[in-house]
Amino acid sequence: MNRTSVIIVGAGVIGLSSAIRLAQRGYRVTIISKEFPGDFHIDYASPWAGAHFRPVPSIKSEDRLEETLMRETYRELERLSAIHPEASIQFVPGVEYFDVADPAYFDPKLTQENGYASWPGFRVLEPWEYPQGHGSIKLGVAYTAWVLNSPVYLRWLERQAEKLGVQFIHRDLAALEEAVFVYREQEYRRDKSILAVVNASGRGFNDPQSYPSRGQFIAVANRCNKTVSHHWSDGSTTVIIPRPLGGVTIIGGTKEPNNWSHSISDNATTSILLRAAALCPELLMGQEDRTSPTLGFDVREVYIARRPMRHGGLRLEKDHLVFQDTVESGMKNEQKSVPVVHCYGAGPSGYKLSWGIADRVDDLVSLCIEESQA
Repeated sequence: MNRTSVIIVGAGVIGLSSAIRLAQRGYRVTIISKEFPGDFHIDYASPWAGAHFRPVPSIKSEDRLEETLMRETYRELERLSAIHPEASIQFVPGVEYFDVADPAYFDPKLTQENGYASWPGFRVLEPWEYPQGHGSIKLGVAYTAWVLNSPVYLRWLERQAEKLGVQFIHRDLAALEEAVFVYREQEYRRDKSILAVVNASGRGFNDPQSYPSRGQFIAVANRCNKTVSHHWSDGSTTVIIPRPLGGVTIIGGTKEPNNWSHSISDNATTSILLRAAALCPELLMGQEDRTSPTLGFDVREVYIARRPMRHGGLRLEKDHLVFQDTVESGMKNEQKSVPVVHCYGAGPSGYKLSWGIADRVDDLVSLCIEESQA
């Protein structure tokens, strides 16, 4: 293939995965981002993520697309876990409890309708398997989940991209259009032929449908050998996610749409830990201390992160990025455009959808070539 240039804006899990896939296809790829693996910023969601698999029932058409992307990612992570243990991907038991649920919704006979019961290892739990003292639970299910250590995995993705020749530019862009000019000004990029810009920026740029969802999480040294999710009747969710390769256990959390606060709530920390202790008693190994504000947990960090949410869900489509360029005389502008592939707004599902999205990005970039040759 003629090595045509593709710019990716954003170095989260979706941007890095897409860079790898495009570079494998022979494109010349450059990532432009304010943050890269190793950086920790409240708006750089990927390193903060619990990063685990949890099925999402398929009801609407957009749900079915995400389920397809999720299945493709699940298979790719299975493949990678077998040949790249250093990437930190591991498969563990997953359990999930619901205070409000219709058991028929998880009936294996309805697999084709909702897809939930078709995941590996799926079974409906018996009531005696529920956590003691949780009379509110109406349904419990189990399945085979994957987990990974998100900072380790991001570094691994970055190294794979580097091996494939992907270039990296640290820059805080004010607008998506600016990516074209940042790319051009690099001395090692004398060519001006840009095939496409990939917008993997999390919340996009000035997209009125995008918004942040604040989440408070706790990293503890206590270990749990499974993922645990509990969906409460008030709409909140408690999650417990072990991080492999010597990582901590992530306990969450809160979901607070459009809350821009950086402040940690001590009351939320206590509530989250109380819930986790009841859901997974092995975390404390019988050493719960109700006189301590941390209940006996070995707390390593309490942090806030922002999930990149979007009304209508993931934006995954090809469009045109129109921008103003200075003519050769320097005295006026002319309008130009370049194809853009949008892949942002995945909310808490970035890791679960990442490789499926990367393959779709590759397909959409290929369309750009076809259109340019038509």
